Amino acid sequence: MVSQPGVMGRSTVAWRWDQGRFAFFQFDELRKIAKFAIQHDLKATARTPLVEATGLPFRPINDEYPPWRNYSRVFRTAMLVGNIDDKAAPTRVAHFLAQDGQVTSDEYFHFLAQAFTDPHPSFQEWASTTTPRYPLLFALKFLLARANAGAPVVTFPEIIGAYVESGFDGDEDQSSFIGLANRAWSRPLRRPRQGDPDRQARESIQVLSQITYLSATSSEVTVSLDRRDALDVFLSLAAIRGSETSDSEAEITRRASLFEGAVAGLELDYSKTVLDQALEAGFAEGTRVERTHVVLERNAAVRNAFFNAHPTANCDVCGRDTHQEYPWVDRVLDIHHVLPLCSGTRSSGEGTTLTDLVAVCPTCHRAVHRYYAKWMKERDRKDFHDGSEAREIYDAVKRSRGTP
Repeated sequence: MVSQPGVMGRSTVAWRWDQGRFAFFQFDELRKIAKFAIQHDLKATARTPLVEATGLPFRPINDEYPPWRNYSRVFRTAMLVGNIDDKAAPTRVAHFLAQDGQVTSDEYFHFLAQAFTDPHPSFQEWASTTTPRYPLLFALKFLLARANAGAPVVTFPEIIGAYVESGFDGDEDQSSFIGLANRAWSRPLRRPRQGDPDRQARESIQVLSQITYLSATSSEVTVSLDRRDALDVFLSLAAIRGSETSDSEAEITRRASLFEGAVAGLELDYSKTVLDQALEAGFAEGTRVERTHVVLERNAAVRNAFFNAHPTANCDVCGRDTHQEYPWVDRVLDIHHVLPLCSGTRSSGEGTTLTDLVAVCPTCHRAVHRYYAKWMKERDRKDFHDGSEAREIYDAVKRSRGTP
């Protein structure tokens, strides 16, 4: 049963999500699926061509078992397709994601937060007559309200408990969320035999943590924004509404069609948090995708998590030992993100993953960004095709520098 606003005890589940699908909700992977969906009918495709195009597993390993049977909810929850006339029709969102450098991870996940409802049209519980709630929008606004109040680290039980107990739909104003942010929230513990009723909600928030100013662990989320920037983003968020259709697949398509307008209204410059602009980081123009890349690399929580896990003082490009050169500090290093510029970090059940980050000295970091800008300009490109190409070009920088 779906939880209802303001009614306690009606459901043990906070909100529905397609659990256990972290690999498929990574921004870089969604872009691959979108590219495939533009050219092929995801409902009719066999497993092998989809695996070859994306590198994703799509189990079971059986070409007689089409991916649509197990993964249609992923495709539809991600707003990539709607099942129209017995075909997986690509949405406006899919068309944008299929173009390299057209959409950033921040734009996509902020939009998803504004468009995802409880229940969502990709779930059978959805009905056009049901008054929707916006749990991901609530989660994001609750996090931003806490950050604006000087409490940027928030636990999952606090987020989920506030959503369940407040009865908010997620589209309330600043003053309403200030009241929530100043209260203590929790989620009742369940007995082991009852399982984890919050798993789906927690996983959806961890997916959302691919936004460049967020980072997550298995227990909490951190907002790395200046208080004023947190407020500016909060004020730019609004639920995707309008006249809902009676058909769930048409409703997915309708919401996706509103992507451009919703994204245009977002305040995603983070000008007070990232005082140095992309130009100063080594990029030639400072485009939207380049600024997104810089925001992630200057996320303080991601940086701290990386160096806690990898306490190196050596630059990955030139090999210099910055602690030996500057013994009065532990290191003089930046983190560099080796994925397409438009992407955030990846996420998993343990939180933000660090496998696509490397430590580089400031000089080499600026040089890497200059190399990227030159490479893009020579090819009239806005971004890399995918993570493999981004890694290949980063390795080319190291070879050009003479790094083994």
